[in-house]
Amino acid sequence: MLDISSALCNVGIVAAGLADGTELQKDTDMTDKTILDEVIDIEEFAKRGEPPPLAKAYRIRVNGEKFTVENAEPTGREILKIAGLTPPEDYTLRVKQAGDRPRKVDLDDTVDLRKPGVEKFKALPRDQTEG
Repeated sequence: MLDISSALCNVGIVAAGLADGTELQKDTDMTDKTILDEVIDIEEFAKRGEPPPLAKAYRIRVNGEKFTVENAEPTGREILKIAGLTPPEDYTLRVKQAGDRPRKVDLDDTVDLRKPGVEKFKALPRDQTEG
């Protein structure tokens, strides 16, 4: 019959490492890739010059209004729809990045909101002669 204290001791060894006492290596990358359980305002991080952390959702600004996006890499089409600018084909979207001039985001282009410097978006109605 197995002694309870021996069994608990063996479990402790296995929990701390392998049965022969060899320690298991910890995955140190997990701390860098922890998803925060909150909404991150990308504009605040851009102003500080820091990349936004992984998060459940991101707060973006489109034409001065704030919106929450759960996808860290939305398309131009998704951003326009979230901002209520429909149909998206009727708008031109630009992204402003810290230190750069605004650049055009096509409807099927993705924008990585975790990229350092992404500040805000501007959407303008297209001319009837555009596109």
